[in-house]
Amino acid sequence: MVPTVDNLDEYERSHVYDDGTLVRISIRRTQDDAYPSGWRYTLHYGKLTPDPETLDDGTIRRYDNAHEDTKGHERHVAPDPEPEYIDFPGMEKLYEQFWNEIPKQRFTPSSDNDTR
Repeated sequence: MVPTVDNLDEYERSHVYDDGTLVRISIRRTQDDAYPSGWRYTLHYGKLTPDPETLDDGTIRRYDNAHEDTKGHERHVAPDPEPEYIDFPGMEKLYEQFWNEIPKQRFTPSSDNDTR
């Protein structure tokens, strides 16, 4: 089930997988001028231990808007160290896009009681 924006607001979760990868999600609405979209988010898939196929911080794929007011929305894809600047499709669509691009079983706010 696709979570709604209300489900995604203030959603944070991390999960480490047996293969040494992790998914870390942090999403929250904000009225801070630094985030014109109204959202502050990081959708991260990576490895606990960086290697030649990741970025220096272990990132395999990450969407974030850490510098939205100056750089916009970014998609980081290893091994390219330069981010791709993307149009923000909305939080629900970006959340779905992230999960469709990574090879892990998705979790959602409604599945937080799962024991994966």
